[in-house]
Amino acid sequence: MLKNIIVLLAVLVVITGCKSTPSNVCSVSTRVELPVSGHVVKGTASTKVVVFEPDLKIDTSAAKQITASFYQSLREQVDMTGSKMVDRDLAKKLKSELQIAEASGRYSTEGVPIADYAIFTDIGVANFSREFKAAHNSYDPIEDKRVYVAAACNFEATIEASTRIVSLPDLLTLDQIQFVGDQSFSFDTTNSRCPISQDQVNSMIAKAAKYAVTRNDDLKNMLAPRASIVEMRQCEAGTMVRIDMGSLQGVVPEWEVDFITHEKVINYAGEVEIETSGYGEGVVINSAEHGIKPNYSWVIIDKEMAGKVKRGDTVKVKFESACNSIGSFLGSFCHDADEKISDISLGDFIKF
Repeated sequence: MLKNIIVLLAVLVVITGCKSTPSNVCSVSTRVELPVSGHVVKGTASTKVVVFEPDLKIDTSAAKQITASFYQSLREQVDMTGSKMVDRDLAKKLKSELQIAEASGRYSTEGVPIADYAIFTDIGVANFSREFKAAHNSYDPIEDKRVYVAAACNFEATIEASTRIVSLPDLLTLDQIQFVGDQSFSFDTTNSRCPISQDQVNSMIAKAAKYAVTRNDDLKNMLAPRASIVEMRQCEAGTMVRIDMGSLQGVVPEWEVDFITHEKVINYAGEVEIETSGYGEGVVINSAEHGIKPNYSWVIIDKEMAGKVKRGDTVKVKFESACNSIGSFLGSFCHDADEKISDISLGDFIKF
């Protein structure tokens, strides 16, 4: 077990690498004058989201475990964005109301708005399969010879779900995200019936539901918070900008962000439009004490970007897990290693 743990940790370190950003904030005397953006866009610090429990068209104890796992993972993803979530009990009351409103095309806008976005999820596939493979000889390309493979049972749970993000109160579908997850394991045995308990089956499908969400960054990026640039400073620690979003909005050290500028243009019809363009990336400095305050934080940028920054430009958080940034093949291997480590209890470390 200890050997497996060490190998998995090594895999994650090699694949994901490491990064470091300055931990000091430049003094006020190093402030740099900035031109003002031609069009300032309001940030999204107060976004409210209502997450509804997923629909699964079967009513069993297994179904409840699956939907609970998926629902909890969705809420955790939304929480990472700094969005405020509507109370679970209130969400239950709102669900049928919004579904009726969608069908009729009418939604009451009276009173205080409940949320900015609603998240509906339909779990379409939740399958479990088992397969017995008899003992056989197989070619091993690493050892360059045929080797004996023991008889074994292979188990796999898969899940597919579709999530809609709807804006309120206009009930427009902004995005539809497809989630796919799986969980598998095998063990050597000569029992071709491949016995497994129902609790184990339910647990595997629940984990597949969880991994379907955690392996996907789309929902987080859809709800990613935005802020405005208010000033820039340059010193030995580097070039950094202050943004009007801080710990109250969920900002944490080493969050990655994209820089976006907005420009008013006259289109082909002679109408005024707002065009956007990205011009670089930055990272929240690695200092929760000095670099991240309740309502603002500091982002380190490359020196070459300094000439492009304008006061009022938008900074948007970019969520991309290390495993998702290295391609599908290595990414899948990385996720497997990460999930295996997360499933190892502290007791497993203590034993060794």
